[in-house]
Amino acid sequence: MLVEQVMNQERADEGPQSNAAIRRYVEIALLALVGGWAYFANLHLSLLEGSEGLYAGIAGEMGRRREFFDLTYHDVPYFNKPPLFFWLLNLSTSIWGDHEIALRLPGSLAAVGTIILTYVLGVRLVSPAAGFWAALVVATSHVFLWYGRRVLFDSTLTFLVTLALFAWIHVQLLGRSSRWYLLAFISMALGAMLKEMHGFFLPLLVMALYAAIQRDTRMLKDGYFWAGLALAVALMAGYAQMLGPGYQHHFRIGKAIESTWNTGFIGKPGPATDGHPLYWYLGMMWADFFPWCAVLPSALLLLWAQRPFRAHSTELLLLVWVLGLFTAFSLATLKREPYLTTVVPGIGLMIGYYYHRVFASAEASASITPLLRMLLGVLAVTFAAGMFFGAAPLRRRWLVSTAVVSPMFIVTIVSLAGALLYAVVRSRVRFALTMVGVLAIAYMVLVVNYVFPAIDQAASPRKAVEEIKTLALGTQPALFMYIPGWPKNEDALYYLKRDNVVPDLPSQDAVREAVRKHGAIRVVTEEQHAAALQAQAGLVVGTLQEFRQPGRKHLFLLSVQERTSPPVL
Repeated sequence: MLVEQVMNQERADEGPQSNAAIRRYVEIALLALVGGWAYFANLHLSLLEGSEGLYAGIAGEMGRRREFFDLTYHDVPYFNKPPLFFWLLNLSTSIWGDHEIALRLPGSLAAVGTIILTYVLGVRLVSPAAGFWAALVVATSHVFLWYGRRVLFDSTLTFLVTLALFAWIHVQLLGRSSRWYLLAFISMALGAMLKEMHGFFLPLLVMALYAAIQRDTRMLKDGYFWAGLALAVALMAGYAQMLGPGYQHHFRIGKAIESTWNTGFIGKPGPATDGHPLYWYLGMMWADFFPWCAVLPSALLLLWAQRPFRAHSTELLLLVWVLGLFTAFSLATLKREPYLTTVVPGIGLMIGYYYHRVFASAEASASITPLLRMLLGVLAVTFAAGMFFGAAPLRRRWLVSTAVVSPMFIVTIVSLAGALLYAVVRSRVRFALTMVGVLAIAYMVLVVNYVFPAIDQAASPRKAVEEIKTLALGTQPALFMYIPGWPKNEDALYYLKRDNVVPDLPSQDAVREAVRKHGAIRVVTEEQHAAALQAQAGLVVGTLQEFRQPGRKHLFLLSVQERTSPPVL
């Protein structure tokens, strides 16, 4: 009898543990599916506006020239960024071939790496539930989804910053070996080697603020901390010495401060160089962190309520991570949406913490505050309305003229939005928060499977250039490219220069020489250069075809020949 009671008690104890293990495996599988879908599906689509073509072009010229320390773009020296990122692009294209998937693979791998780091941090700092929701936030937030899978620095930089903080947290908050400091500083050094010194100072800012508020000097007394710092300095110094003189300014602290905050090194921050005010990022929060922006204020308020902060190390870390980086970016004189990707892991952990607290609460209905109720209601209405009116901005910005989503997908999204609204009205907070996650996954599918392909179908620079190259291989007259200086359409230029099908004319004199040689030629160019050619005396220039591109970066196919008689006045 006693043995039977013991066995029954053991089975009762194993039940909850078994259910928790199954739930965790399901969550990991779901994250793997969402992360793989979000950052590896449809990578083959044409390069998209936003410097993808610029960076792909620089990596392409690096490979053709076999010169890995002096970058060029359009055969002009390029000193704006160090070469590490272009090494990654060149390595990927060398292995997989020169195409869009290989170019985007480094960023996509970094994005998935960031999701994994965020999940592990959430599990170890808070709970498995917090880790799951934090990772889901990272995978499906608009700014990370939109920019994280593209040929940009920001996804890789975000991974390195997160890895540095991941390693530091293991020592500072989780009590692991001080050897983790070595990984933290190596990641910080790689961040600087990738994208200037702020790749080093962003994680250092979080570390310093946390230590100052906690009045914690342990890391300053740790030999591995100083060994890691020395190793990072040695890596950055050796890397800087390998590069030419034009790249040295990326590793000067004073120059980095001046370029970031426009201070003249000492003094107050100068005026914005891009026209964006100090609060610009604050206004972008709804769009950039959609759909999780509806939960973010409540998560922030919950963390802020955990005072005194020194007694709540995890809560303090999350506040410092998000508010510290957000403030630094807001004070910078150059503001760009992709920069906010670095903040996404911290925001993911903040929201994951909030979900953990709500789902663990015995009085879940009390967690629906008026603010949360209002924002969740707005989110539900936004999703439903977006299915009917969301095509308008796609038409204006990306020239998409056809229907983007299928009727079945519209019905699905509207139904999910209705379920969210029902949960809000009925004060079922757990169900409401779960529906936010479901809608976030649906939003990921919308962007990856509908929006990106629609943009590619409407105004793909690759398709336009393929048509131009087909014309070049056809009958006379000869076809040339005339896009001198810095192009407006960097994506189209990348495709035009990927092979030698369309010869390049570098100047108006070269155009005139080609006209004298061939009698009549065709020229593919951009709008401003077409106008300049049309204004040239002695040339007759006509427009044969226009290839419309987003942002008025259209390509024009012109006929150019000499004027045989004086113009009629």
